[in-house]
Amino acid sequence: MLRPNLKANDFLVAHSEAMRTVVTQVEAYADGDAPVLICGEHGTGRELVARVLHQRGPRTGARFVAVRPTFEDVPGRTQTDDACERARRALRSASGGTLLVKDVSDLSAPSQRTLKKAIKDRSSDRESAEVFDVHVVATGDLDVVRAVDAEIVARDFYELFRPRTITVPPLRERLDDLPALFERWVKHYAAEVGRPKPSVSVRAIQRLTDYPWPGNVAELKAIARRLVVRAARPRIEAGDVDEILPVVAARVPLEDLAFEEMVKAKLAGLLARIDGYPIHDLYEKVVARVERPLFDLVLAHTGGNQLKAAEILGLNRNTLRKKLSDLGIAQKKKRGGREDRALDGD
Repeated sequence: MLRPNLKANDFLVAHSEAMRTVVTQVEAYADGDAPVLICGEHGTGRELVARVLHQRGPRTGARFVAVRPTFEDVPGRTQTDDACERARRALRSASGGTLLVKDVSDLSAPSQRTLKKAIKDRSSDRESAEVFDVHVVATGDLDVVRAVDAEIVARDFYELFRPRTITVPPLRERLDDLPALFERWVKHYAAEVGRPKPSVSVRAIQRLTDYPWPGNVAELKAIARRLVVRAARPRIEAGDVDEILPVVAARVPLEDLAFEEMVKAKLAGLLARIDGYPIHDLYEKVVARVERPLFDLVLAHTGGNQLKAAEILGLNRNTLRKKLSDLGIAQKKKRGGREDRALDGD
């Protein structure tokens, strides 16, 4: 939900072709007249589109009222109000403006009938006991048609909205918009906490575009907020993004990978996690991390016999002793640095 001093237009980014189509539809349907249905996955910004629809139409000076399908959030309702009365209260509260009903598939049958009557009475010439001068907008998921077929949503009610349906694409289908969206949310949250807006590296943006975004724009917004709150430097790096993005990539069982592929997979994770952080001894770090488990296993295999272990490893016994000492294998192991912890991460 945007604060009152923020404009929805400021957050409607349409660099992608998919979102340009949405903007075209918004401009066409922003006359404040016939009902509009805005469909899409959760988190795609359906309410944002509804607010822009309101702002760009003739009702922009009047109220924009967003309610849940139960109408429980309508001011002035009582415990004894039935579904029809709650729907009428919502219509009255948005008089002259826009009423957004969220998740239309969850509307009760009585509420659907009340809204249907209100929409039809407003567009007809016949007199009615109460006419509501309201632009009705609803949001729905991508299964609204199935809800109609299952008779969860009345077909005649759905047909009032169907001619003006806007489908908001998921973020994964509008990646051209992601950099601008992310920059705007970073700027917004930096202002919220009273600090300069951090810049964002190209690699950080690439990390974001590589992620599948199951939570859509809502998830991107949350990631931007977390990065700003956690920012310790004036620049957001790829490593910062990797620290908080959920791991959703399909995993291949280690036993199905060749040894070289296992090492490569681990090193890829290491490089991703330390990207943007200074490191100058990667070779030594990696070699030490490979040697330590190797020596542990070989010594366990030989029962701690260093002479046999050196023979198996093809090393001079004194060389092995020095390496064991350098690695602290016979001592309490010290906690590694950031790059070591990154290599340990999944």
